[in-house]
Amino acid sequence: MVVSKEYHELRKGTKTQDITTMSAIPITKVKIPLALKQITLDIQLTQLISPKFDDLESEWEAHIAAAKSKIPSLHIEDDGEVIYLHGLSPGCQTCKDGEWDCIFLSFGCNLSCEFCYSPHDHSASKIGSAFGCDAAEIMANHDQTQITGISFSGGEPFLDKNELISWISAFTTRYPDKYFWIYTNGLLVDEESLRILGDLGVDEIRYNAAASGYSHPTVMKNIGMARQYIPNVTIEIPAIPDDKEKVISSLKVWENLGVRYLNIHELMYREGTNSGEMKGERKSFTTKNGYHTEYHPRSRATTLSVMEEVAEQGLSLAVNDCSLQSKVRQVRGRRRSLAPLMLREYEQLAADGFYETYLIYRSEDEYRFVHPSKIDEIRQRHSDYNIVRLTKTAPVSVADPGRWISYEY
Repeated sequence: MVVSKEYHELRKGTKTQDITTMSAIPITKVKIPLALKQITLDIQLTQLISPKFDDLESEWEAHIAAAKSKIPSLHIEDDGEVIYLHGLSPGCQTCKDGEWDCIFLSFGCNLSCEFCYSPHDHSASKIGSAFGCDAAEIMANHDQTQITGISFSGGEPFLDKNELISWISAFTTRYPDKYFWIYTNGLLVDEESLRILGDLGVDEIRYNAAASGYSHPTVMKNIGMARQYIPNVTIEIPAIPDDKEKVISSLKVWENLGVRYLNIHELMYREGTNSGEMKGERKSFTTKNGYHTEYHPRSRATTLSVMEEVAEQGLSLAVNDCSLQSKVRQVRGRRRSLAPLMLREYEQLAADGFYETYLIYRSEDEYRFVHPSKIDEIRQRHSDYNIVRLTKTAPVSVADPGRWISYEY
């Protein structure tokens, strides 16, 4: 996340400011609880990040209009958050529904792609997902949620094939009805591993063909081999505008190899990763809850051009526009999925994906949080209480406490 200098000064305490004035808290006859002062400070810090969500929404509307015009057969759902041609992988569907968990088996990799989004500060041996840091914790948390799709990624998961097989075996045995898939650059895949993974119940394997130049002979051989053992074979690549012609020239080859799905995700840049140093055009984007990223302004148009080509050539490839817009939907769904684990007894999940609660107080030391369903009763019975409505971002992982973003007296 990129934030202002003022944010860091306030957070580190090198800049001071009257919290009551700064947060515009109404003056009352009682002292404000320290907990509320801290919450309002956190809110003010968040508000120092200038959101640009509305600017991007106009770009999305223009893209949707262009897509409808150029490809009448395109599926456009949920105001453009879901756009695909011919079909959608069951794995992508679970992702878009917010019912997906991706388990990172390692951040080590045999390549170092310029567009890689993996953080440099993560240990190669780091394992985990949004639902925990080991298999037992992840499974226990899955049991309490509506997760229907589980993927395994890295780094490169085929760096340690025995570890990959062990994890797959544990999860497919525990959850035989869930949908499973694996991400790979394809260079380390071998036939024996594919056979074992297929027998264990892996439903899909996704190759990032961009990592090896789109047509690497080893990767092409392993893509063709995968179809014998795993039901769905997918190519998943970033939409790099300069590589558009390479992608278009590969479409027929991929289809002939048995590729069923093509996922093209918008090219984004993230600080602290290879992608953060990648050259290319950039625009900034900040969500309504303060998450900041950068993206290539011509990336999504590149995806649309590829979709046009698939339609014009009459290919059967099912192409998914995995855009920044769809990722906003994905994060919203992730927040809902984690709610059974993270929602406290005095909080409720609002329709927009945020947590809502009330803080009531009548002295500096006498205060408590209250569930929204109880607030009308408290207003009627306790007129001496000051009441503050608070909202915060719903967590996106079990390690995320959420962040206070607004209050209302």
